[in-house]
Amino acid sequence: MPELIAQQTAQNLHGATATDEDIHLLRSSIGPGLIPDWLAAMLRKNRPAGVCFALAAGDDVSGLGADLLWLTPAQIVSEAIECQPGLSVVSAGFIPIGGCAEGSGDPYFLDMQEGSNDPPLVRVPHDFAVVKPYPLDRVELVSETLSAFFAKASF
Repeated sequence: MPELIAQQTAQNLHGATATDEDIHLLRSSIGPGLIPDWLAAMLRKNRPAGVCFALAAGDDVSGLGADLLWLTPAQIVSEAIECQPGLSVVSAGFIPIGGCAEGSGDPYFLDMQEGSNDPPLVRVPHDFAVVKPYPLDRVELVSETLSAFFAKASF
């Protein structure tokens, strides 16, 4: 479960926690179904927002490696309802949680399609956002689960 891994690393994170108002913003803007209780609790109890997580190419299922900057709740909302590719994939069950710290512009999402409490972490290339509907076969799997990402990532 990602909450357990996050709690273990939280003491070393120096980002920001989400407030009750932040969680309300997320749920009212994106929808309560994409912000489950476990994710809200993780954002409230830990300090991920603003932290850069790095994943070596060998630990990234896509083989590319990842430098993920965890978004603030306001940035999550912006990516989901104002920006591409968020606008194209949120309705398919993806919730944005990270931006690319390397500058590619390809954001990171939790794949909530299966309703898991430990969902896959994916990269959604912005290049395909002009295609309607977004070609989900272009979504890149980064980590099989969020807890595996937390376990392998450095920050």
